[in-house]
Amino acid sequence: MSAGVTKIIAGVVALVASTAMAQDPQVRLELPTNFLEVGETINVQLACINTGKPDTPQTDIPDGLSLKLVNSTPSMSSFTEIINGRRSQRLTYTYVLQLSAQRVGTYMLGPISVGASGRSYQSQAERIVVRRTVQSNKPQADRIIYASVEAHPRSLYVTETVSATLTFGIRKVVIGGRSIAMDLLRQVLDLRSSQLSVFQNGQATTSERWLTDSNGQRHRYTIYRVTKTIRTEEAGELLIGPVFFVANYPTAVRRGFFGRNEVSMSRREVARAEAIVIEVKSPPEKGRPADYTGAIGRFNLRVTAKPTRVEQGQPITLTISLSGSSMDGVAGPDLAKQPQLASRFDFTKDELVGDVEGRAKVFRRAVFPKQVGEQTIPPISWSHFDPRAEAYVTLTSDPIAISVDPPPDDGTTVFTAEAPEAASKGTALTVLTGGISPNFTDAEAVLANQAFALTPPWLTSLLAAPMIWMVVALTTRHRARLKTDSSFARRSGASRRAHRSIKLAIRGAGDHEQLHGLAEAMTNYVADRFGLGSGTLTPSEVRTTLASHRFSEAVAAQIVEFLENCDASRYAPGAGEDVSPKQYATRVRTWIKKIEKHRS
Repeated sequence: MSAGVTKIIAGVVALVASTAMAQDPQVRLELPTNFLEVGETINVQLACINTGKPDTPQTDIPDGLSLKLVNSTPSMSSFTEIINGRRSQRLTYTYVLQLSAQRVGTYMLGPISVGASGRSYQSQAERIVVRRTVQSNKPQADRIIYASVEAHPRSLYVTETVSATLTFGIRKVVIGGRSIAMDLLRQVLDLRSSQLSVFQNGQATTSERWLTDSNGQRHRYTIYRVTKTIRTEEAGELLIGPVFFVANYPTAVRRGFFGRNEVSMSRREVARAEAIVIEVKSPPEKGRPADYTGAIGRFNLRVTAKPTRVEQGQPITLTISLSGSSMDGVAGPDLAKQPQLASRFDFTKDELVGDVEGRAKVFRRAVFPKQVGEQTIPPISWSHFDPRAEAYVTLTSDPIAISVDPPPDDGTTVFTAEAPEAASKGTALTVLTGGISPNFTDAEAVLANQAFALTPPWLTSLLAAPMIWMVVALTTRHRARLKTDSSFARRSGASRRAHRSIKLAIRGAGDHEQLHGLAEAMTNYVADRFGLGSGTLTPSEVRTTLASHRFSEAVAAQIVEFLENCDASRYAPGAGEDVSPKQYATRVRTWIKKIEKHRS
């Protein structure tokens, strides 16, 4: 065999090998660390390389760990590399998962299974070690940082609210007997590695206090307190917490370029507050009234009617007002289940839709008397569950006297010719005598022949019909996709919603409220734009999302720094005084514009 033929064969073999490597699919689980402490949360990436678009990951989660999918739609990135004439291409779909440690132990996470292009793939299994927080049992004054959670009440019914308070303290920095002025939230507390549970977006109040440790030494602490009111939505156990704080506590500092103290050496300090379990109950089935619509609380009922004198066939407006507890989700009485009312009046059977007016919710319905004469609107009943008495209560209105006169017999009466239950679908008019109006009686003129004539304007419209049809078709298709494809709808409206949120944010009462609004606008935009789960993203999750889409690292760093500044400002009103909301509003708009132009 000649040397030339040998070189050709070797080149073909190398090309085939290179192609095979480029097309070899795999699923890889990527963790920043395998060692966690109880309560700690980290972001984990599941990279599906050259598999095609994957299905939702599936795995068994060991008891003691919690794994939550952050983005239901994976981000996509493409990478092409040519080295020494060899071309390799990698198409990667990336899921972001949130891993939380709940109990001490050693666990195996995975393998995680993913289906794609008719095949099944598995990631490697990872060993996770969860360790106990060292300072969890020490008195508060013996800790550098501590946290506690309180909640009241511990037992309540669905739709009621629970008040939860997070308190965490950080010891003032003292080195060599000298107190060091530090921004504890921005320079010491690591919010990206901390897990704040339901208190993530709370506004903190600050104070200072002295505590004496077990050795009799006094230490000064900065205390932060966040209170949240949580409305319960379903029966079962509601967990508030756990809360986990990480601090890089300074052991040495240096003077920065602008004269500000900077951390040169630090040690890791953690604090944990155990979760509080709230019992959320449903109203009992036993003794539940037939007209119960799900309201829980203490309410008042008031019913009025106007006018109280009408001609037969004319409507009376029935106004039902409910007041008392929270009106969120409260439904009005079902008039179809009021037998006396249904026997004396006609009305549509649609569900009552109420309007919140002040502290009341008002429901209105037109009713039509069936008989002539002096009569009454019978009492309206409405039932709710009283959580204090733990019993059902039925409220009943007073009867309302009305007078119904016979319809006028002047030859010009027009009435609706529909069944009451069809009133909401449309109204047909029947001419009894005269014309369609007492003021116009020439029926022949009204019903004159309306012949169709092809005039020049009609001809122009006819010629424009194909173009109009195309525009209508495209618009209809776009609207249909918005209705059926929720991810597409979120992406399409992400920028518009963000700019609207920015306008609302800069109208806030103060700098901190404005910064909080701008941060929410930015994180909500990122979640909508890249199909992530609902809820506010952390700066770390925003960084991971932008990196997985190969977005500019420099711009991503600016966005994350802004979000971290807003976090600091949120938890300590004095922490973000060097941040200008108006300047950041302009920057947020610019960042959104750059993300819109970027293609992964």
